[in-house]
Amino acid sequence: MITHGLAYGWLSTRRRVRSMVLPIVTTATGAFLLVLVLGMASGISEQAATLGHTDEIRRAVVLIAVTVLLVGVVEVAVSTTRTVAHRTRELGVLGATGVRRPPVVAALLVEPVVAAAIGAVAGAVLAVAAAAVMAVTGMAESGISVGGTALGVVLAVVVSLVAAVATSLVPTWRAASRPPIRSLTAGA
Repeated sequence: MITHGLAYGWLSTRRRVRSMVLPIVTTATGAFLLVLVLGMASGISEQAATLGHTDEIRRAVVLIAVTVLLVGVVEVAVSTTRTVAHRTRELGVLGATGVRRPPVVAALLVEPVVAAAIGAVAGAVLAVAAAAVMAVTGMAESGISVGGTALGVVLAVVVSLVAAVATSLVPTWRAASRPPIRSLTAGA
């Protein structure tokens, strides 16, 4: 039954692509910054060693990058809440026709997961391209670490997906738990 919910969620997500632009762009921006920061982290650490606060500066740089990434994910959560609010009657019809809660939750989670995945992958790809250009042209004097860049890509995608599910689960669960009559009469 969950597969039916996922299929329905995928069709709905394809229909709502325009509403996903802002969450995708925001997540992509965060992923871009995270990948670049982690790619340059070793060079930043070397420069910070001259100041004597290597660990503190490295943690601050990573914390800033992760914070920017999470801001993008929060935008995905806000978008999910907005989507759930706009689809109240649709959820009521699903509930009234006997569709159980798990497939409805699965359907509603497809959109934030897709937005987070597209945004994270797009931002990571752009960051890898920017890192390559900076490495070739010498624009990054501290250097670009391949290992740090790869770690940044993995972290950007994983953190985006986990955070999108974690922040979207409560609003989707609440929406799927409403009695169908309340959903069908909302805003009437």
